[in-house]
Amino acid sequence: MPALVVWEPLLAAGDDLHLLSVIRICLYLAEIALVIPITYYVVTNTHDPSPFVKFGCVRSVDTFHNWKIMAEAMCIFTIIGSVIATVISFAICRVSRRGTPTDTAPRRLLVPLCKCNMVPVLLMKFTVLVLVGIITFSTNKYCSCVQNSLGLDDEVVGRNACPAAREWFEMVRVFLFMLAFDVFVPIVLFFCILKSRASRRLFRNVRPQREKAAEDDYRWWQRCCQTCCECSSLMTCYMFGGQRITAARYVDVAIALTAFFEDRGALDIVPSDVAAALVCLMTIQRQKQIDCRNELLKEGGGIYAKDKKFFGKLWSTMKVSKVNSRRQQQKLLSMDIESGISKQNDEPKVSGSKQQHFEEAVDKQSLSDCEQRDEVESNDLLQTHTSSSNNLTDEELADVLAMLNSSDNEILSNVRFNEERQDGEMTFRPTVRRKLDAENSFDRQVLSEGARYCRVALAAYSWMMYLWTSRCIGCCELSAITLCELCMCRPRYCRSRDHIKGDNLCAWKQTSVLKTLGIEERDFLFANFRNAVNVCPYIVLVDRRCRNILIVIRGTLSFEDMISDVTINPDPLDEVGEEFGFDGIGEFCHRGMLEAAKYVHDDMEARKVLHNAFEDHPEFNLRIMGHSLGAGVAAVLGLMMRKEYPQLRCLCFSPPGCVFTERTAKESKEYIWAYVLHNDIIPRLSYQSLANLRNDVIEMIARIKVPKHKVFAKNMRFRSESNIQDPSKILHERESIPQSAFYSQFSDYMERQKGREKHKVLQVRMICPGKICQLYRTSEKLNNVPCSPIIMCLKCIPATLGLARTQKYTVLWTEAEDLSEICISSSMMSDHFPYNVARALQVAAEAVGVFDIKTTEINSNEDMQEGEKKRS
Repeated sequence: MPALVVWEPLLAAGDDLHLLSVIRICLYLAEIALVIPITYYVVTNTHDPSPFVKFGCVRSVDTFHNWKIMAEAMCIFTIIGSVIATVISFAICRVSRRGTPTDTAPRRLLVPLCKCNMVPVLLMKFTVLVLVGIITFSTNKYCSCVQNSLGLDDEVVGRNACPAAREWFEMVRVFLFMLAFDVFVPIVLFFCILKSRASRRLFRNVRPQREKAAEDDYRWWQRCCQTCCECSSLMTCYMFGGQRITAARYVDVAIALTAFFEDRGALDIVPSDVAAALVCLMTIQRQKQIDCRNELLKEGGGIYAKDKKFFGKLWSTMKVSKVNSRRQQQKLLSMDIESGISKQNDEPKVSGSKQQHFEEAVDKQSLSDCEQRDEVESNDLLQTHTSSSNNLTDEELADVLAMLNSSDNEILSNVRFNEERQDGEMTFRPTVRRKLDAENSFDRQVLSEGARYCRVALAAYSWMMYLWTSRCIGCCELSAITLCELCMCRPRYCRSRDHIKGDNLCAWKQTSVLKTLGIEERDFLFANFRNAVNVCPYIVLVDRRCRNILIVIRGTLSFEDMISDVTINPDPLDEVGEEFGFDGIGEFCHRGMLEAAKYVHDDMEARKVLHNAFEDHPEFNLRIMGHSLGAGVAAVLGLMMRKEYPQLRCLCFSPPGCVFTERTAKESKEYIWAYVLHNDIIPRLSYQSLANLRNDVIEMIARIKVPKHKVFAKNMRFRSESNIQDPSKILHERESIPQSAFYSQFSDYMERQKGREKHKVLQVRMICPGKICQLYRTSEKLNNVPCSPIIMCLKCIPATLGLARTQKYTVLWTEAEDLSEICISSSMMSDHFPYNVARALQVAAEAVGVFDIKTTEINSNEDMQEGEKKRS
């Protein structure tokens, strides 16, 4: 079995003791290095204590010599004990490196070695600790008596006569601390094991075994979630909430986790096994992607040569790219001609202001007509594969293959290699996706609004995100603003703030939003910062530059939001569709996001926020946006409000992958734009993808054929394709997994999971909403370091400070099917960070030429003055 059973199953496996044994060996060697000089000083200390007998410091001279002999014996005994403990730890280290996670026969000596290490060695260490503590206490008592008897004038004589006053005695205190640490940690672990055994026996006598198996798992998950949230909230001083979560709120979380991880004790897995399996799974995914690409690049198209539909799409994409390149060349040529003509004219052409405005309007109208004509032409070319994909001629196929095999194969950037499932096995297949065109007006608008409003979604995280993105001076800025308002006797909390709910005493939440977006307080229409389970904070703003009313919903930031995320059970949309006027029959939605969207809608209706906003700005449009959880809530809110506001648009940044069922998600493409950054895990998260990942991880554990430390050592270092290790060297083939006790457990577990496929959560498949725009980083390095989420988060710091290297991105239109499986990568967590998403959209928009630095500020002073003139 993977887990190590000494008296009870532990959270560590036998092959996990390698690193722990190395640490213990280093600790024992340090103890030996300290005890040897201590022994030398104890033996060489030959002063005469007879002058101090009359002061009562020592009962007799023989007593002092007996204490000295005992100290010498204890030093020698400690050295011998540390050497024995080092030998045992070295043996555990060597034995733990044998076998595989499922083949435990080569590690059968670990149980007696661990028992010997925990009982005889621990008793010996405890005895040494007690005796050393007694000797140290007696020595300090003797030395204090000597100091008091001699007085301050004879301090030097006292230092020579007292061992505790010498410098080498500091090593004794350090040794005592190390010994106490080495003793009490195993003792605490030993008593926890005994307590667990006693409680299990007592519970087994009170409850039947079958009832315990179901109820105990449920109660364990609920207790773990509650304890984790309470401890984390206390350690963070409740900055991330958690104080309002009741025990009943953990019920849905415990039910979901129990159903997902339910194995009824069949699987013996520890966390290190899961980590090793993720490393192997990441290697397989990357290797299969490379094999799929190499097969496509073979002469004749390889095994994909017969896929006429795929090559039809590729041919259409190639035609569109040629048309776009020809368009761009003509545009550059016309610009060169115009610049040459303007240089030849020595005197500028003078015309009236009305004539100049008229000419600019004509130019803009002609450009708009040209862009619309180009968009229609591009869409017509992209749709040719639907009618003629199977009728691709040999010449057209030869052109496509020649383009693929050329050195400058730009067409390959339109091909994505996505994961698919065939009979439960993971495979990869090439898919053609259209690249966002810089000459297409619709694509330019998508990137422009994404880069513009992602900053607004970032601002919804209020002061915490402002402190993160303000280059280490955000706290000083917010504090200075608060102090200035106090000095001017006009603090925000003293004003009439009916339009702000849930802000703190210093009004940092509103102030940070105003500072981040560069807007005035009059453009801040309403904000409700209150947060609870299924209650998301939101802000309502005015964008005068683009003439929009903005509803910004905050993403996951608190423990309450995390519980809303995990409330993944699908809720039917039948009644919601009848209430809000859309077809929701047979459709489902994420329960937590639906409840949060209802709260936002009802709260705005009760306060008439949008009614008052559109009374003041009747010509404005409505935009709903959010990041992460806020993106899912924005998608559901847009579905509910679309009948009342037909021109609304939702911008979802990194939305979850389990918002709507398939029909509603496809219909939402008309009004939802979703933005996904590279390998972001959140848009790929659904119950089905997590179940597939769980099954793949368990299968990887059964397939590993090398020791676990070799899996980590040889698969955490590659940075390029040439350094990727062949998966066949570390894994068995899927059809030739050797028989073992764990493989039998795995087979029984999979059979039980097949019986649970009739569950409602598994039958309802929910996907990512809207028209999805995915940004791929273009780099030769793979950056697949499995333990690097923390490292990647640290990399966000130089990015925040503006010191990071600028990345390049390829932006493609993708489908929800491309995000159906989780891609294991080192950047799958950091790609979800809102600042990284905003920065990536800004870089992509700058490459297309649609990003202006003024978009970081929603309303400039010129826009405000222009609005005042229009109103007057």
